[in-house]
Amino acid sequence: MTSCIQNPRRYFAVLLITLLALSGCKSTPSAPPAPAKIIPAALSHLPSDVKVDGQDMLDIQLALADRNLYMAENGHIKMISIKQCPLDISAHRGDFRYPESSSTAIAAALIDNYNSVEIDVMQLKDGTWVNHHDSQTGRATVYYTGERFKLERMSRKQYANLKLRAKGSNELLDIRPITAYEAFTAFAAYRGAGQLLNVEIKSEANGQELAELDNMLRHTVGIGGYYFSSSDMDMLEKLRGINPYTYLGFVQGAHPTSVDKVAADLRRGARNDDYYQDNQNIIEFAGKYGTKRYRSRYKNYASSAGIKKINDKLGSNSGLHLDIRSFMQNPSVLNSAHRYGMKVYSYSINGTDYHQSQLTRLSKAKLPDGVIVDNTPYKICQKLFKAAIPKKRYQPLTAAGKYIASLPSDADFDRLNEMLGYQQEGYYISLNSGLKSIASAKTKTQKATRKIANTDAFGFPIIVDEEIDTTNSKTIILTLPSSNND
Repeated sequence: MTSCIQNPRRYFAVLLITLLALSGCKSTPSAPPAPAKIIPAALSHLPSDVKVDGQDMLDIQLALADRNLYMAENGHIKMISIKQCPLDISAHRGDFRYPESSSTAIAAALIDNYNSVEIDVMQLKDGTWVNHHDSQTGRATVYYTGERFKLERMSRKQYANLKLRAKGSNELLDIRPITAYEAFTAFAAYRGAGQLLNVEIKSEANGQELAELDNMLRHTVGIGGYYFSSSDMDMLEKLRGINPYTYLGFVQGAHPTSVDKVAADLRRGARNDDYYQDNQNIIEFAGKYGTKRYRSRYKNYASSAGIKKINDKLGSNSGLHLDIRSFMQNPSVLNSAHRYGMKVYSYSINGTDYHQSQLTRLSKAKLPDGVIVDNTPYKICQKLFKAAIPKKRYQPLTAAGKYIASLPSDADFDRLNEMLGYQQEGYYISLNSGLKSIASAKTKTQKATRKIANTDAFGFPIIVDEEIDTTNSKTIILTLPSSNND
């Protein structure tokens, strides 16, 4: 500062050069800003992430909207509303299409209208709460050296050096897993009205650590915006003392048969993977030990006595989260829970298809209060409640729009882009049975419609004209009298 005062000419010269440099920077042409998204008035009733660019997109969106659907900017088909689905649909570890332990998985699930988002939290060596499911690295997260770590022995710096795996391809991404605080703030930023965060606790934490976790949630998400779940009843009892208002879900371990099936699948996979082949003996031992240990610890709370025990410990603002196999084998569990004002959720470790196949066997009155799934709200709602049936209030104009309107109720709109490739041939992809013909599906629907009783409200027969068969080659000639009566 002194030298500048003593040499004013030098000071002003430096200042002039700086100003010229800044003006030069300003004069450098920069990339034009991206144009603001303009949603046409005809689509203004759709969510803000609606896709507006693309050939025939307006007609496609209106045809989809007639079925309570729309196409998002990322190409995913979403439901406009899931109010027709009286079921809490919870996104297992966030949106299943995005990497676990990422803000994207949480945000995408909220935008996709899930009622709630389930995430797992555990502690590092220094007590930091992080968003992570497995007790060690290697599956969903990988340390940059390839070394495997137990989460409870990792430092915050080591955790920051983990990389996430992409869903499907399993390739490493230049994205790190997030902390619990980052997960909570991401949820708070994207949360819509009524959406809740299900925080499943995986670590064995003491009362003070649980209080810190609850306090973090109060300040980020807010009371009434989250709840806890855990397979540790003692931990849930501690949480009830810390927070007497929040819902607490006791997670019952998976059914032994479900565990056996997972172990069998792992052994089959070991024959096809070089890495697992090299470590087959270790995997076999771990699988057998894990199953045996699990069988010895498995306790079934799905009985009336089990429900009462949960209620005695946690109160009525609680519930039982259990494997769908256990739910199906204990049909009275729902009534037992509802008598205490408690809830029942189902999950599965044997895959989404199995979980859904069991749910579709149930009447609406027998469905659980909620499901924790790796699937889209659309697919759950459509399979269980037929929530995407067209209202036929819009008549599409383009080939793509007409094709969408013609699709039967069992069409798999999660695979719309694939189906559009079959529109010329008149085929579609069914939710249940793969590629099918639209014509044959409609014929079955028409035949089923004709079987409806042909009487009115007073029991009188309704006269219905027979359909004219236009497929035969015989010609029918009708002769009308002329004005001259000849």
